[in-house]
Amino acid sequence: MDNTSYIALSRQMALWKQMNIVSNNMANMNTAGYKQDNAVFTSYISQTPEALGIGAAPLFFTQDFGQFQDFAEGTFKSTGNTFDLAIKGDGFFCIETKDGEKYTRKGQFTLNEDGALTTTDGDYVSSEHNMPLYFAPGETEITISESGDVMTENGLIGRIKVAKFADNQKLLKASGVLFENVEGNAVILGTDTVRIAQGMVEQSNVNSITEMTNLVKIQRSYDYVQQMIDEEHDRLSNTISTFAELA
Repeated sequence: MDNTSYIALSRQMALWKQMNIVSNNMANMNTAGYKQDNAVFTSYISQTPEALGIGAAPLFFTQDFGQFQDFAEGTFKSTGNTFDLAIKGDGFFCIETKDGEKYTRKGQFTLNEDGALTTTDGDYVSSEHNMPLYFAPGETEITISESGDVMTENGLIGRIKVAKFADNQKLLKASGVLFENVEGNAVILGTDTVRIAQGMVEQSNVNSITEMTNLVKIQRSYDYVQQMIDEEHDRLSNTISTFAELA
């Protein structure tokens, strides 16, 4: 395989990954608290012996650096549900999972059979004391203040634990809406810089029109590169056939 094909394939592989990322964003347009993924690519110069001398040029390959999350705040939708919560500001709900503490912006919570506040997947929502928040049978007057205080007609139950990080880009996506922190990324606990809204959910920050446009552009670029690979293959085949006839 010649350099032209290698360069084209490197671009095609990058476009394929970008297409997967955009497709996943579109699939989660209606997922509360979902944060859009974006791919990072660049070209790099590879100097070869053929690139030396007069009229020669270096080779440019497409390099996949990875991806990053767009943590821009999504729009807020009023639901009126008691256990639907949204964070206004830079912060995350702290969730206790079987794999340790995780963080999310998806505040669609519910009560399990024991009366504990959990995610729809059954993981506990943590209080500031790192304990689940339990409600007694029959408690109906449930209010959650902007500071995260959870109260019923029987008094204060606790305060929802909210975390803020020094660098959100260092968070690793554990699943669609759950993130985990890495060592060295400072975390600040508390709701001093955020407000919690009861009866609301934060919607996905994916822009459907933008992502649809991106998908069309990626598909066109992929087809163009494939056409170039096919034409290069035909050129090489014709060259070999011509030399064979002259031999």
